[in-house]
Amino acid sequence: MTMPDLTTLRSDIDQLNRELERLLIKRFALVKQVAAHKARTQQPVCDPQREAAILAQLGQRTPELQPALQAIFQTIMAQSRTLEQTLLTKEEL
Repeated sequence: MTMPDLTTLRSDIDQLNRELERLLIKRFALVKQVAAHKARTQQPVCDPQREAAILAQLGQRTPELQPALQAIFQTIMAQSRTLEQTLLTKEEL
């Protein structure tokens, strides 16, 4: 089996990047709905237990990637909290 050339590999990565962007946009749309729910029910933005549970599940199938996956998801969750806090502060819900 021959190894794909660098151009092909980069093209595949670019395609995955577009898909990741699409999924993150969808995720942030859901975060906006979560913020609205939390505003109505007066719940705090941060849920440390939920975040810890999510992080603990990452990398179970690929332990060598666990640190990278956890770092990426920590950033995603931090940005989600920032978005929620911004929406709650501006009361754009």
